Amino acid sequence: MNYYSIEHSMNKKILGHYPQIKEIIHHCAVWEDPRFIDRFSFEKININPIISNPVLYQNSNLTDLIDVRGEIGFLSKILISGKLKSILEKRRTTGFDFFKIPVFYREKIIEDYYILNVYEDNNNFIDINKCRVQYHKKADDYKFTYNTNTEYLTFENFDSFNSLLDVAIKNNESFFIDKIILKDSINEDFFLLRYVESGVKYVVSEKLKQEIEDAGCTGIEFQPIELSTIEWLHGGEREKIYGKA
Repeated sequence: MNYYSIEHSMNKKILGHYPQIKEIIHHCAVWEDPRFIDRFSFEKININPIISNPVLYQNSNLTDLIDVRGEIGFLSKILISGKLKSILEKRRTTGFDFFKIPVFYREKIIEDYYILNVYEDNNNFIDINKCRVQYHKKADDYKFTYNTNTEYLTFENFDSFNSLLDVAIKNNESFFIDKIILKDSINEDFFLLRYVESGVKYVVSEKLKQEIEDAGCTGIEFQPIELSTIEWLHGGEREKIYGKA
């Protein structure tokens, strides 16, 4: 079966305005309050966390996936509509939480939006010895430069991968799987991968992709999981499916 990562739409006609988000309203000291939702990283949240509210531009469209990448309050998490939530939670029953996050839009409060917190990854689905890893090392002067000192690596197993990952994290270096190959037998239609390009990828099966598309969910593009970002965006593959950005 084919698998795809959930990506934000790059079509400005669908988004209405790019970026969609004008600002984020916070309700606590985000770097200090232990209840703030970003303080929980890949772990189950057993409290009602303090959330933040996005404010959309007037010209933005309300899509089922709203682009909040990199925003404080949404780190490694996605913001989705109630419609998309109902589809995803039917396909998987463990390893994630939803928290309601109203969106401010055109002087109204749109209640039916949720942040998705996944606390169980499925990197065990990755066939690591067939994958390619990018390692961006610091130069001798310890200055990080993304486009230099780059190595492309392969690993026989996750033990050796994790050993070098620990070194990269300690040195604040960039280390991620950029060419992902999944194992043949996977028993989930929806799962999360870590230590990949962009940090995390939310992945769906071909069957679930079709269900999301048939439901008319907007703001989503599906990138084949085996394609790197460069192949997808600059190799012409995305444009064949979704047209020019």
